[in-house]
Amino acid sequence: MSKHMAAIAIALLAVVAVVALGILPLGAKAPASLAGSWLVDTHHSDAQLITDGTTDYGKTKIDVTLGFARVMGALRIAEDDPTKSSVDLHIYPATSMAEPIEEDGKFKSRWMSNRANQTMLCFHSKNVVRTSDGRLQTTGDLILVRVDRNVEVPAPSEAYAGPIYGPPIIHRVSHQATLVFDFPSEGSGQKDGAIEASASTKVFREDFPQLVKAVLNSNWPPLVQNENCQVPAASEAYSGAKCTGTFLQGPSLPEDPAMHIGEDYPGSQNFNAQVGNRLNLVVHMHLTPGTGQPMAAGN
Repeated sequence: MSKHMAAIAIALLAVVAVVALGILPLGAKAPASLAGSWLVDTHHSDAQLITDGTTDYGKTKIDVTLGFARVMGALRIAEDDPTKSSVDLHIYPATSMAEPIEEDGKFKSRWMSNRANQTMLCFHSKNVVRTSDGRLQTTGDLILVRVDRNVEVPAPSEAYAGPIYGPPIIHRVSHQATLVFDFPSEGSGQKDGAIEASASTKVFREDFPQLVKAVLNSNWPPLVQNENCQVPAASEAYSGAKCTGTFLQGPSLPEDPAMHIGEDYPGSQNFNAQVGNRLNLVVHMHLTPGTGQPMAAGN
């Protein structure tokens, strides 16, 4: 074998070894440089909450999207030393743009004036590593913050003024979780310095029962991204503000075929069911360069 052929053979063996180790997967593009500080754009980001369920009276397993939530947070990525990186996220129902409660359970009275509960999920990384395929793997505290109030509904009378809410009861529990982040490859998914990223984790009820139960029992209203409302000039045809945006709501569950038996048939109440043995959290983030106010660290 000539020296030239020997050199080619050695090079090919090196590539095969690198691929086998998972350092440079064939066809994979190098991840974009993420060094620096990033803010989650709340107007263009969301968290999808998914649990396990069944359809066809328990015969078929399905994933059930409980809803979408707003996300705010900050990431600091140190490319030369991922252990110096940090990830902080807050996830909450889309009833407001701002967080209705804080990590310690404090809340503004207007957010609780007509609500029995409020829920927020928080994540604070404690360890960040770069995986062999270029993704970031973050391990830290996944925190559930919930404010509950007992509700008393008085008997109907002329003086009835609605339900009576009791004093707030604050719950705060945490459990270790791992989020895996996917970032765009070099030269893709970037515009005006911003990038699109996603992260996901899975929590089982047996490991963190308080979280799964709270998420299943919370109200997750539809989320509107990039909402823009214009108020037209007053006129006889005035019908209120005109709003545009991207509407996010969980897909409809499978329909019971028996509902078409007759117009008056009410249909079965248990054709679909939420099992709730796990919670899948998938966060879609629009990240913009910048730094924000530090979030409270998990305990």
